Amino acid sequence: MRRKKRKMISPDLTPLIDIVFLLLVFFMIVSNFDKHGDIKLELPHSGLSSEGAGEKTFEVIIDKDKRYFIKENEIIREIKIEELEENIINQEEIIVTADKDLTYETVMELLGKIEKLSNKTITLSAFQ
Repeated sequence: MRRKKRKMISPDLTPLIDIVFLLLVFFMIVSNFDKHGDIKLELPHSGLSSEGAGEKTFEVIIDKDKRYFIKENEIIREIKIEELEENIINQEEIIVTADKDLTYETVMELLGKIEKLSNKTITLSAFQ
């Protein structure tokens, strides 16, 4: 007596792969990847000077070592990021000055925190 050789049955994976790619394309189109899209940001114009700003100016400065400073009425002092909320509550306009060597992520995190704490216009500038 001879035994019959059984063939291994393997399912056709082509339809499954097609469905996976269709789902992938669907979720890529429907998903929203814009994390910081609603920040009211005013970029500096060429020739913009700080002399034109009002007497009550408020500026948040980040240096290359990620230390935070506040410049309010020409007085500069270092703060921790946790102290930011109590300092920006009554400010009309907030100027953010960042070192050019900082990563984009660091600046956007600060802008996001300021946006959450106050719904004011933020002016962004950079220094070397």
